[in-house]
Amino acid sequence: MSAPAENRLDEDRLLTFDVGGSVYALPIACVVEVAEVGPLVSIPTLPAGTAGVMNHHGDALPVLQRTVLLDLPEAESDPTHALVVTPRADGGARFGIFVDRILGLVAGCAARATGPALVAEKRSIDGRVVFVLDPERLFARAGEVIESSLERSV
Repeated sequence: MSAPAENRLDEDRLLTFDVGGSVYALPIACVVEVAEVGPLVSIPTLPAGTAGVMNHHGDALPVLQRTVLLDLPEAESDPTHALVVTPRADGGARFGIFVDRILGLVAGCAARATGPALVAEKRSIDGRVVFVLDPERLFARAGEVIESSLERSV
C-alpha cells in the first residue's frame, strides 16, 4: 500500500532557516512545529548556555542552544522561532532549537549523513548554499551535547 499523497509531498520538501547567517534545512516531515520563542527555564544540572526547557503546550520541551548544537560562534541576534524536531518522520522523542528566522519550504528530499557529521549535504538552492541536516545525527548530537555538559558539571 502506498503512502498517502500528503505524506509523499512532505518527503520531498525541506524547511529552510537561518542560523548565524548560514542557511540550514531539515525535512519538513521531521519538523513537528514551528513555535514562537518562549522563555527558557534552566535545567539545574546543565549550564544555561547549553540547554533549557520551554513550555510547549503544557509539556517541558528541552531546547538546545543553537550555537552549541551547531558548533557556531555566539549568536549576535535573538532567535525568532523555535523548531520542534523529531529524528524520524514517524515521530518519537522531541527537542527544540531556536533559529534566527524561518526562510520557507523548498523542494528537495532528505539526506543521510555519513559518519558523525550533522550536515548530510550542501546544496545550492535559490543561489544560496544550504546545509541540509540529517535529523537523526542532529538528535544524536543533542544527546552528546547534553551528556558532555553533564560530565563537565560533575
